[in-house]
Amino acid sequence: MNPVRPDGTFEEDVPLVGGVFFKKADERLTADLDARGLLFKHIAYEHSYPHCWRCHTALLYYAQPSWYIRTTAVKDRMLAENERTNWFPESVKHGRFGDWLTNNVDWALSRNRYWGTPLPIWRCEDGHLTCVGSRAELTGLTGTDQSGLDPHRPYIDAVTFPCPDCSKTATRVPEVIDAWYDSGSMPFAQYGYPYENKELFESRYPAQFISEAIDQTRGWFYTLMAVGTLVFDKSSYENVVCLGHILAEDGRKMSKHLGNILQPIPLMDQHGADAVRWFMAAGGSPWAARRVGHGTIQEVVRKTLLTYWNTVAFQALYARTSGWAPSAADPAPADRTVLDRWLLSELNTLVAEATEAMESYDTQRTGKLLSAFVDDLSNWYVRRSRRRFWQGDKAALRTLHEVVETVTRLMAPLTPFITERVWQDLVVPVTPDAPESVHLATWPEADATLIDGTLSEQMLLVRRLVELGRATRAESGVKTRQPLSRALVAANGFAALSPELRAQITEELNVSSLASLSEVGGSLVDTTAKANFRALGKRFGKGVQDVAKAVAAADAAALSLALRSGGASLEVNGETITVTPEEIIITETPARAGRSPRTRARRSPWTWRSPRSCAGRAWPVTRSG
Repeated sequence: MNPVRPDGTFEEDVPLVGGVFFKKADERLTADLDARGLLFKHIAYEHSYPHCWRCHTALLYYAQPSWYIRTTAVKDRMLAENERTNWFPESVKHGRFGDWLTNNVDWALSRNRYWGTPLPIWRCEDGHLTCVGSRAELTGLTGTDQSGLDPHRPYIDAVTFPCPDCSKTATRVPEVIDAWYDSGSMPFAQYGYPYENKELFESRYPAQFISEAIDQTRGWFYTLMAVGTLVFDKSSYENVVCLGHILAEDGRKMSKHLGNILQPIPLMDQHGADAVRWFMAAGGSPWAARRVGHGTIQEVVRKTLLTYWNTVAFQALYARTSGWAPSAADPAPADRTVLDRWLLSELNTLVAEATEAMESYDTQRTGKLLSAFVDDLSNWYVRRSRRRFWQGDKAALRTLHEVVETVTRLMAPLTPFITERVWQDLVVPVTPDAPESVHLATWPEADATLIDGTLSEQMLLVRRLVELGRATRAESGVKTRQPLSRALVAANGFAALSPELRAQITEELNVSSLASLSEVGGSLVDTTAKANFRALGKRFGKGVQDVAKAVAAADAAALSLALRSGGASLEVNGETITVTPEEIIITETPARAGRSPRTRARRSPWTWRSPRSCAGRAWPVTRSG
């Protein structure tokens, strides 16, 4: 029994509340219980209740008959298809979506509405059911041509035919089909399968990749898999990128009803389509909810796209000024400067890592890799090589051209418009066999022979020392334009830096020379040495204490210098042993001798400015006079 009508009011013949809206009836029912002495207590309290998200009217759940698809009969097949599917993020596979499949219930297919795909079932007076699969089948059942029939209400409702079982008149049932069934049928319905384009559909099924928001795990993602498995015994897709929701700047979900949406076209008009695309694809995790606003997109433009564009403009300007174009006479990579070789190494590393990220549908990582590289390209390579471009250096021009051309191809899927402009202006005019569009060019392939891991690590150290040297100057109040005689460095790997790399540091810090802290006198550095018991214990067991005493008694500075060459000798109980850098812990700190470095500077012929700690830091030192 259902005493409530579809408009939410009780049937007129219901005593006491007939014709009353079901929520308003609470008042009458409570008053009646009170009047009859049956009311124990009346308490008002808040609790969650479903409301229409548009008009905020309270909703009522109905128990009513429905047509079902028995999806539980293929639950095991869908679970198997889910195992074959790659989910991004992977947690959805056995989490939100996997749980939904595991607890699968039959699909309530029908809806009591007017608009929608009519349920193609006819029923006669005796209850015999006939499911019709096509207009041609309907033509055979009715005996009239139905090839031009509009298969929607009200036209389809007017079609009747004699029941194949009892010959009584069969009419269509009034329900329509759940719209999600239409979306789940999209892969084959778009081609008119099975009546046309049969080979085309079969060549494209299943889809390699689909993408939608996280709330579609129980919507489109499910119906695609359910319909595909029911009809073809195979899911409709192989890979899924499950996206997070786009939120307003205040963290609320965007909604026309709330009036907090950002229209996409005006957003693109203001910031550019590429900026919006980059933010959506690379501005954060695709499967995490993200806040969108003008400020966040402006940051994308400033940090990445403008930096890329300015680098391109720099290359175009000096190539045009020098009359340069790529030629076979340009120096080979091995014959170029250390900065050129480093940049080409970083470029090919970028190609390999960006390719891996794109093949894993990880556009965020791709964006981070490209942003970091563009920043390094502009703020380190171009800045450090500016004088070479002023002089028309062919190696520099060729290196930057190759890098910009490759980065343009890598960025093209994310920012198709600015990269196309760059391709037409920078690549096509000087490359006779270049594709007419960047989107017709092949994806770059990494050249492993140009990747130099050691050089990359050394350049990272160089840049870190430059950064720390600038910080030291700022802390001590010595501006970069003031030249200094020497900078002292305490850093692992410093000794292995080539003269070319050391020159990068001296030029950046405006110092005449570099030296390691361990190379200078004890007046500047205090060196201590102690045993690494964990490492020495493996060799000497119970005798490790004797070794530790020998280490403590040794000259720490001399021991440190010997260890830098790979090993040092110690006298232990009348025997000579060799220890390695892993077995001895060396600590170098600024020598204070009871006074601060600034006090020492005033009492010696050296002017010293240093930070409080020497760990990995560069110290400018200048001789007075």
